[in-house]
Amino acid sequence: MEGKELWRRDLGKHEHEWAYAASPLLHGDVCVLYFGPGLNARLLGLDKRSGKTLWEVKEPAPAARPRTDGFKGQERGGMVGTFTTPIIVRAGQRDELIQTFPQFVRAFDPGSGQPLWHCDGLNELVYSSPIAGEGVLVGMGGYFGTSLAVKTGGTGDVTATHRLWQTVRTKNRLGTGVIAGGHVFILNTEGIAECLNLQTGASLWQERVKGTGSKGDSWSSMVLVDGHILCLNQGGETLVLKASPKFELVRVNPLDGALVNSSHAISNGDIFIRTQKHLWCIGRP
Repeated sequence: MEGKELWRRDLGKHEHEWAYAASPLLHGDVCVLYFGPGLNARLLGLDKRSGKTLWEVKEPAPAARPRTDGFKGQERGGMVGTFTTPIIVRAGQRDELIQTFPQFVRAFDPGSGQPLWHCDGLNELVYSSPIAGEGVLVGMGGYFGTSLAVKTGGTGDVTATHRLWQTVRTKNRLGTGVIAGGHVFILNTEGIAECLNLQTGASLWQERVKGTGSKGDSWSSMVLVDGHILCLNQGGETLVLKASPKFELVRVNPLDGALVNSSHAISNGDIFIRTQKHLWCIGRP
């Protein structure tokens, strides 16, 4: 590998006040990319070797309906958009490419882009990427938006048949949570961790996760490791929680105190953390 550029694509001008945040996703020979939010927002499947467009799905315009997330102060009824990265889920004998859009969760065939199913129930702003486990997909809206859970593997509109629960008003979330042992775990932006029942959405506990410093808010995503959950606060402290229906803070591991809005990256047993000052690698000697 020499690092030479193989291809590049100009997908057009991206226009949104908050820019974009989605990452590309590889599935076989397909590079899946969400180009949005904003004008001409769309989900694309590109040939990973040539960059050629294999399929393209234009993002549907949100329906005009009253907002429940409380977001105000913008033109045209408030800010709208998703900033999430899609995921691949194995459902029965097929793979499903799932993305959370304004108002809807949508699933596609990752090879062709053909729609498989959709579920109504999210709000107009979506920050956290979808999470899946135990045959269930959980979508979480941003800015005090809506959360929902839906069974994967459906066809067409599955709102009435596959949606397990919906909570219309929740705390603000930027990072993505995890699913373990029939429970959903999430860390809200205010530094409050929460455990939900995966099948019902009932909240089992909500606890402010206190570190040693003053920066307790979090924009980071959780990582599940051997029955424990790793999460970062903005002070760069790794908070280790037990993945349990009973709250337990196992450990707080501080670094240099620099601002952190990134998430843990794990490779070959090592943990990588990027702060505004340093890139850390933590592992066994």
